[in-house]
Amino acid sequence: MVPLRFEGHRDAAGPLTAGQRNIAKWLLNAPHAPAAVLDHTFAVPPGTTVEDVAACLRVLLCRHEGLRSTYRLGDPGEQRVLAAGSLPLLVHDADGGGDAPDGGGAGAAARLVALCRAEPFDVAAEPPVRFGVAVTAAGLVTAAVMVCSHLAVDFQALAVLDAEFAEMIRDPAARVPGEPRPQPLDRAALEDRPARRRRMDQAVRHWARALRVAPAHPYAKPRTAPPAASGAGTGSGACGMSSPAAAMALEHVAARTGASRPAIVLAAFCALLSRRTGDATCTFVTLSANRFESDLLRYVGTLAQATFLTVEVGDSGFDALVRRCFGAVLQAGLHGAYDVHRQHEQSTRIVAERGIAPTFEPMFNSIVMDTRAPAPGSLRDIALAPATETQWVDLPATDILLRFDLGSVDGALIARVWTGDTSRVSPAEAESLLLALERLVIAAAGGDLDHAGIVGALGLAPIQRPPGWLHIDHCWVDVAEVQRLLDDALAPAVCRVFPGVDGVPLTAYVAGGPATAQEAHERCLAALPGRHAAMAPQRYVLCGQSPADPALLAAWQAEPVLAEGSGRTGDLALSAV
Repeated sequence: MVPLRFEGHRDAAGPLTAGQRNIAKWLLNAPHAPAAVLDHTFAVPPGTTVEDVAACLRVLLCRHEGLRSTYRLGDPGEQRVLAAGSLPLLVHDADGGGDAPDGGGAGAAARLVALCRAEPFDVAAEPPVRFGVAVTAAGLVTAAVMVCSHLAVDFQALAVLDAEFAEMIRDPAARVPGEPRPQPLDRAALEDRPARRRRMDQAVRHWARALRVAPAHPYAKPRTAPPAASGAGTGSGACGMSSPAAAMALEHVAARTGASRPAIVLAAFCALLSRRTGDATCTFVTLSANRFESDLLRYVGTLAQATFLTVEVGDSGFDALVRRCFGAVLQAGLHGAYDVHRQHEQSTRIVAERGIAPTFEPMFNSIVMDTRAPAPGSLRDIALAPATETQWVDLPATDILLRFDLGSVDGALIARVWTGDTSRVSPAEAESLLLALERLVIAAAGGDLDHAGIVGALGLAPIQRPPGWLHIDHCWVDVAEVQRLLDDALAPAVCRVFPGVDGVPLTAYVAGGPATAQEAHERCLAALPGRHAAMAPQRYVLCGQSPADPALLAAWQAEPVLAEGSGRTGDLALSAV
């Protein structure tokens, strides 16, 4: 161990920022989520010593208060900045792992990350940051890593730290704290100002408006395999893609449109989603980096929060769609910072009213910071690019049906599509979506595409939904899945769901179960998460007994009614008969 001693200009405490409260609430609900802890590998040039790395890390600790703070979770919670202290730098034997001192330390970096992740962070007792280096017998560093809680940094902050480390490791003269930078405590004070509180309140209202009309699961589709084929109900996994050709193509589109490469990938994803779902408008959750203010470009802290993105796809050409996506991202970013506890209260109320269970995980997530100018080469080079690689991996269980992650656009477009239900989105389909996106980006490199050109490049057919699927309240719903929801949630009651009774989209008739419609609705809501093609009925009719043939609507309507209503809070129709 090598001590990393740090010293700052203040020992202070204050409330958590909006971004920190967002992560704190998430950690309280899912402390073992994979992204609760982030890791990063710093590039080290040949000849780097342990002291070189240690000197750079000490400066990072001095510059950025969030790296030397402790955190108390909760509402409002607290962050406490340590004015001075020391963190250990783990020194690992690189020779034992067979790593060479010429930059071939990938294996050592992976082992260092595993060692630094081995013990959970106690964020209230110590700064949730760990560093490690792999060193040869000659004293040369082959790898340097950082592992930290998402409370302290987000992916954009890691990019800031990486750039500062890269500058210092090559130039010892840069290893000074430098001018003051915006710090999380300063951010919390800014957010407490009346004008900023009003802005954050507006963001909550924007979220609520979007949630009232957003599909619960934008990619809802029939199963392609029985649930049992994936083990306990459903399986989770991701297909990753690395495409050098698509990365080359992005340079051409970026040069032509003036848009960032992530915005171009987002446009391709929206075109793909619209084609498959048949929806002319795409509305889904994404992450806002919340770094639109110039003083936040070098901010090290966690700022990203979920926000709704709405893109009108229609019959747009590709370049126009890219411009729409750029504008939609800006619009979403205006509403990307809010009080997560108020947002949660609004969300809980709205999803109960609608009878849906969205995950609020981002459907599109990019960790790319695209700050350089495009550098297109020859179009002929795209056809000569190295072959695209794809690979499927199993992942821990998740409720989200479809998610797209963009990891890199330099050298190769690195992305993955992952799902929490392989009975609906198979590994083969996940791969087909990635390859379709790749085809579209490559096709757009040669010039703008009209709508027909987009459809042709994608090469995908719309999702086919058999009879029994209905479009209700902006959601695609399988009536058979709603029936399974009722059977599971209201057992041992006898129940049947019928569409279109008296103009109500879904009406559930129930006998021998809940005493009130409100109880029936609450039980359905509790059983709804993970059911990507179901929603709770809009009306419950509780009968004294079940008819001889429960499949007949007329037979249910002939039974005496004990109570009926929507089951929603404040429902005036809820009554005993």
